[in-house]
Amino acid sequence: MLADLLVAVLAGPLVASGVAKLAAPTEKLSWPIRRGPLVAPHGPRLIGAAELIGAVLLIVVPGRLAALCGLVAYLALTIVAHALRGQRCACFGLARLASVGHTHVLGNAAGALLAAVALLLGPGSQTASRVVFAAAATALITCVLLVLDHGARTLDAAKEEQIVESMHAVYGVRLYTSESCPSCRALKKLVAGMEPARRDAVAETVLGPHDAPPASMAEMGVPCAQGLDAAGRPVGEPVSGIGSVKGLINSIVVTAHA
Repeated sequence: MLADLLVAVLAGPLVASGVAKLAAPTEKLSWPIRRGPLVAPHGPRLIGAAELIGAVLLIVVPGRLAALCGLVAYLALTIVAHALRGQRCACFGLARLASVGHTHVLGNAAGALLAAVALLLGPGSQTASRVVFAAAATALITCVLLVLDHGARTLDAAKEEQIVESMHAVYGVRLYTSESCPSCRALKKLVAGMEPARRDAVAETVLGPHDAPPASMAEMGVPCAQGLDAAGRPVGEPVSGIGSVKGLINSIVVTAHA
């Protein structure tokens, strides 16, 4: 009974992996094989079909022959995982897992070890029990994959959002005011009440009666301002008016600037 359980458990990952490869559009797979007969688009289909055939053999073949099939399959997967270390993982179709590494090699080696144990124990021919165990193993690994995939996609989305935010983050403000402008004087009082790090990130230029803001703000009235990135380059569109300028100053990334 224990040997049948081990053999059936080994079928679970093969079922999940085979179905995932066959169901996924090949053009969306990060397929790591670049040459030979197993390149995309046929490679994923062939390997997926082979995995499903291997899973069926593990369930229906009687006696030690089933364990031997599992041992051969997982030894082959261990060798392939070792050869593809560092490549993008497409083991389970479109699931966003880490690149092929030691975890993949050790996981497949553990499968080969379980198959060797089953071979020594000598499994019987309890096909019905194997089907139940294999289905449970497939469901379990599918749930684990869904959790890992969701976590990876969430992390990727957060990284992309962080990159976008950093591209538009304001680390400083170039402010243009005039001595004769009441709004400018009111804005200066507001800025004076802000925390020192934010005040220090504002570079003010007081325009004289015959001075004008830069060309990008030539049509704007004072106060007007331009946001700057961490390197001091303009970022975003310039703004004018006390409310818009104050909002731009409030958006300065204080901790990064400090």
